[in-house]
Amino acid sequence: MIPGLISIVVPVYNAEAWLGRCVQSIQAQTYTMWELLLIDGASQDGTPALCEAWRKRDDRIRYFRSEKNLGVSHGRNTGLKEARGEFFFFADADDWLQPDCLSRLYEEIQEKGVSIAGCGFERCSDRDWEEAYKPPERAYARKLTAGEDFLAEGILKQDTRCWGKLYRRELLKGHFFKEDYTIGEDMLFLWETAREAEMVSSSEYPGYCYYYNISGAMLRPFRPSDMDQIRCWQFVLTKIRSENEEAAGNGAKMPYGSEIIQKTASILLISCMLTVGKFSALSMRERRAHAGLRQQCSQTVKETLKIEGAYAGLDGGYRLKVGLYRRLPNLYISLYGLMKKLAGRRRRASGRQDGSTKS
Repeated sequence: MIPGLISIVVPVYNAEAWLGRCVQSIQAQTYTMWELLLIDGASQDGTPALCEAWRKRDDRIRYFRSEKNLGVSHGRNTGLKEARGEFFFFADADDWLQPDCLSRLYEEIQEKGVSIAGCGFERCSDRDWEEAYKPPERAYARKLTAGEDFLAEGILKQDTRCWGKLYRRELLKGHFFKEDYTIGEDMLFLWETAREAEMVSSSEYPGYCYYYNISGAMLRPFRPSDMDQIRCWQFVLTKIRSENEEAAGNGAKMPYGSEIIQKTASILLISCMLTVGKFSALSMRERRAHAGLRQQCSQTVKETLKIEGAYAGLDGGYRLKVGLYRRLPNLYISLYGLMKKLAGRRRRASGRQDGSTKS
């Protein structure tokens, strides 16, 4: 371990179009004591040549290439094993950092008891990069949360991102990303590490620029791996309920209150509906091929609705969706699929009227 060194782990795969700005933003950091680990999952485009060129020009950049594309979690785990720094920072290959991102986080993690320091993020476009977007100069709120409370005060309030955070090395010992998950693995990693932290610092300063890629994973048509967003919240719900049961059996105070269980269950219901929404875009033939997965969604919804407060914790729109889907799943999928098709036609028609060339 090298004291003060920040190890920045960036998994890459066919990232030729975006990786340059990510690397350039790291090289522009006002905090200069860093190493960049580019973990290449067997890219088939010009990514390997770019990574080799950067490695030769900047000795702070290290390049690792695997023979197979084993996914982003494998890349991050490789970085955890190979890194030499006292601190870890994760970034995605198509994102970039504001110049003072690392320096701000480094300053915050120096505070006594802070094991994780995170910043906010801004959804950014190609134009934002080209125009060198900078956050407004103003004071940004910052919150300190006990690690044991971060599930309630962070993750269940939508701070589920492993990236954009600085972690102390000792906190991550024995922790790795679950490589059998493709969605939600970062939330699980964050939860399992944060719960062991003394304190987590969360700043609203948008030092991380999240590239909103219209062809990104969350916008692709349904794939079986989309079930992972259900599996990950099932994992959390099962874990916290079992820990409560164990504590009760030992006559100890239960670590998680009913409101946490209710909120987690509500998020699980939302994850089911998001997955069903993607399922609805499939053709009838594809739906039949994945009928077993749809049945899993239905069963999860039914079981989760048995948890007191799970349904009540949804907003009005999701209550309507869950209620209809629970009673008439096939009708819901057909109607939702039809609505998505009509909305797509309106967007395309609007694009033609505006002279847009996007499909």
